[in-house]
Amino acid sequence: MTRTTGQLRSELVRAGAVLLERTGAEEAVTLRAVAREAGVSAPAVYGHFADLTALLDAVVAEGFDELRARILAAVEPLADPVDRLVAGCRAYVEAGLVAPVRYRAMFGGRRGSGGEAFAVLVDGVSACVTAGRSGSEDPAADAALLWTALHGVVTLRVTGADPSWPDQDTLVRTLVGRLARIRGDDPA
Repeated sequence: MTRTTGQLRSELVRAGAVLLERTGAEEAVTLRAVAREAGVSAPAVYGHFADLTALLDAVVAEGFDELRARILAAVEPLADPVDRLVAGCRAYVEAGLVAPVRYRAMFGGRRGSGGEAFAVLVDGVSACVTAGRSGSEDPAADAALLWTALHGVVTLRVTGADPSWPDQDTLVRTLVGRLARIRGDDPA
């Protein structure tokens, strides 16, 4: 089967992400290993990426795209803004737990931005304000606090948080309720 240029590039990025998770560290990923994982020759990688840094940047960018897609898929079927916010936050945590090494690379100083995923979170807090369900006076600032807390949940869960902590769902609901300043009933 002949691959298109776009297909091969996507396969190389996917191979990089797989190797990142399998090896557990960016330093263990090489262009040769990525080529081997994708089933192509090492020189074929250079037709798509100037070097390993460019490939890893693409892996990180795809990670942020997938994070945003997961969040949007989680909130799409829900009408209530608080339910949507909680579902999006759950999806964020789950995405980090499914691919913890890539998650660490996404937030480890590599080029790439979670700006679009963060915008979904800001929109979620803003929707709660508009519906009269949040007392937030600055949805962007409260979303930043919530993002920071969710990042902490992922990081601590990956490193083996104290088992006496609340279960993940309770923790996420509590963080959303407090940091997004949800009024009324328990969120979600």
